[in-house]
Amino acid sequence: MSVQLVIPGMPAFVNPERMSVLENLSALRQEWESAAEGDSLLDVTASVGLMLFDIATKLGLTPDERSFVLGVQLNNEITTVLVSEPAQ
Repeated sequence: MSVQLVIPGMPAFVNPERMSVLENLSALRQEWESAAEGDSLLDVTASVGLMLFDIATKLGLTPDERSFVLGVQLNNEITTVLVSEPAQ
């Protein structure tokens, strides 16, 4: 399998649980497609920060890992937003 990355020179990450990662990312895409209500995902405007949070969540990152990936500021902003939103 050949991996082509958008950023030249960036090494590919090989995860021993690759299938689980693929399934979770596919589930995330399906959730976004559902939210887009038939519109192309290329035309959907969304928060990059929230998308990164969704990805971190789908990958099952711990709170410390999530904070590392998102950065302290974004992690704190998202935590504040999630705490202030009513439960669905």
